[in-house]
Amino acid sequence: MQLLRNLATFIIHWLTKTGEPKDHGLSDFEKMRFELKPCDVLLVQGRGRVDKVIQSISQSIWSHAALYIGRPMDIEDQDLKTIIQHFYQGPNDTPLLAESKLGEGITIKPLLSYEHEHIRVCRPKSLNEKQIQQITRFAVNRLGSHRGGSNLFDLLRFFFPWGLLPFRWRRAVFRHWAGRNTRNVTAAFVAECFGFIQFPLYPLVKTSSEQGVQLLRRHPKLCLPYEIDLSPSFEVVKYPFIDFQVYENERLIPWKGSGAYSGMEQESALVYQSGVKKLDSQEETSESNITPINSKPD
Repeated sequence: MQLLRNLATFIIHWLTKTGEPKDHGLSDFEKMRFELKPCDVLLVQGRGRVDKVIQSISQSIWSHAALYIGRPMDIEDQDLKTIIQHFYQGPNDTPLLAESKLGEGITIKPLLSYEHEHIRVCRPKSLNEKQIQQITRFAVNRLGSHRGGSNLFDLLRFFFPWGLLPFRWRRAVFRHWAGRNTRNVTAAFVAECFGFIQFPLYPLVKTSSEQGVQLLRRHPKLCLPYEIDLSPSFEVVKYPFIDFQVYENERLIPWKGSGAYSGMEQESALVYQSGVKKLDSQEETSESNITPINSKPD
């Protein structure tokens, strides 16, 4: 039995090992940090091997979801503060996230740990203060659960060549017999938090001639991060690297100024080099004439 646990630990470490972060300069992390609200959901483009599996199955770049619970100093319930202090011994004014991680279970981490990641913020619509407190209480009370999990059969699904299956079959097969490790990888924990107040995370739309259109709540058996991104119950909140309201009376296209694209293909963010006067002959392509919108006019 100990041998199986050691093998599972090795596999989990291998699956969760990440590479160097990429530059995503088109998003202002500091602005997002100060404007987040409790119960906002952060979708993350992970960089580990297990993230690649989730991305392949869902055909989405988002492979991880975390629930923002705010700062401990802003939580009024003293019992919740005590639980949080048991799992996090940092400053009282640190913005915190509740999330489920492979090998760690449901845990708590500072928002700053995702500073260099590609993030999308999804904000639930029409939540009142009581519902926010209920979701936060449910999330905090779940801290420490789903820890461990040495089910090797559950881990083997992350080694399956999912690219060989038709896309329409991947999600159905992946959801089948999902164990604790699979639930920790996906957005199941976030779905359970919102399911506690019967919030329609991703409703089933049913149309009939008698009752018209009905929205039925799905059971959060296994929620993938892309489903939160597509959910009509959430709105996407963007924090660009510049304030577009400053330029709302100006025409930003066509671009003005001088600049050069870094040459990296299929990147989600652009890295600019201003002040480049001449490009090498190999870089003189039609895609090189990309200029940042905040360049000085000619």
